[in-house]
Amino acid sequence: RMLSDVSRTSKHPRVLMLLLFAGVAVWGAAGLGPAKDFTVPAATDASLIHLSDYAGKVVLINWWRTDCPWSQRESPKLVGLYQKYRPKGLVILGISDDHGSTVGEIPTYLKRYNITWPVGLNDQGEFMREMIVQPKERGSTPGNFLVTRSGEVTYLGLDRADADWQKLENAVAAAVAEGPGKATPIQPRDLVPAPAFSLPDLQGKAVRLSDFKGKPLVANFFTAQSCDWSGSILAKLDRDYSARGLQVVGIDLFDDDAAIQSCRSRFGTKYPLLRGDQATQLAWIGERSGWATFFVSADGKILKAIKDSIDDGMEGTVFPKYADQLVSRR
Repeated sequence: RMLSDVSRTSKHPRVLMLLLFAGVAVWGAAGLGPAKDFTVPAATDASLIHLSDYAGKVVLINWWRTDCPWSQRESPKLVGLYQKYRPKGLVILGISDDHGSTVGEIPTYLKRYNITWPVGLNDQGEFMREMIVQPKERGSTPGNFLVTRSGEVTYLGLDRADADWQKLENAVAAAVAEGPGKATPIQPRDLVPAPAFSLPDLQGKAVRLSDFKGKPLVANFFTAQSCDWSGSILAKLDRDYSARGLQVVGIDLFDDDAAIQSCRSRFGTKYPLLRGDQATQLAWIGERSGWATFFVSADGKILKAIKDSIDDGMEGTVFPKYADQLVSRR
C-alpha cells in the first residue's frame, strides 16, 4: 500500500468511484457545516464512541493509522496539544484506519506515544460514508477534522508538513477561545426501525422479520461473489453468540441454488439463508449493492449499518463488538 493512497481499496466499484471523483462533501464543498453524530467501536474495550457524547466541547477528530510514518510523527505533537488545551475544553477523538493485519498493533502504539484520548475503529459505517468517502485526500492519513462547541465542523486537511501542523494548532487555539455560538450542538443520531421483509428460505418457506421479534439480529446481504467477504466471520458469530440469543440471517441477492449452497458449504453456515428481492435490497441498503451487514437491536432498531467492505477489512474485529452490544442490550 502506498502512503499517498486513499484509505484502502473498496470492494465495491461504486464506492471506489466516489473516493476518486466525488466533488461535493456531505458537509459542504469546503468541508464546513453542522456535524452529524456517528458511532464507532472503541479500539481498546467493548464500548461504543459517539460524537454526540462530546457536544458543546471542541473536538479534534484525528484520522490515523499505526503504520503511517506521518501519523507516527504527528502523535507526539498531538499529545502536547492535548495537554495544553484539554483544561480549556479540547477533546481529541482518534479514529484508526488500521486494517485486519495491523489492528493488533493499536494498544502498543497508544502506550508508546502515551495516547490517553478515546480511540475508535473504522467500521465502514456512517463516519466513513459521511466524512471520509469524499474528496480523495480525506482518505489519507493523518487527517484532522475540527468540531466547534456549536457543532460546526471543518476539515483541516492532512498533517504532513510544518505549515500543516501550524494551521491545525492555530485552529484549535481559536476554537477553544470561542463561545458556543448560536448553532445547535450535535444531536444523538436516531436509530431507525429495520424495514419489514417476507422472504422465502431455500425450501420456499416464508420467513418474516417479525419472526425474530424480541431477538437481536445480524442481517447480511450477499451474493455468490461477495459471500467470501465476511462468510467465515458470520459463521463464527453465529457459533459464538447464538446461545446468547443473537440471530444471524443471510439474504442472498439473486443467485441460483448451486451458488448459494456453495457459499453455505464453504463456511459451514448453519443460520437461515433467504432469497432476497429488489424491494428488500433497496429498503435496507438504499441502492443495488451486493453486500451489506446490519446489526438490529431486540426492539427492531438498526444499531449499525455497514454497507461496504474493504480489502483486509476489519469485520473480524468489528462484528463481535457490535454483537456484544446487541446481546447486552436485551
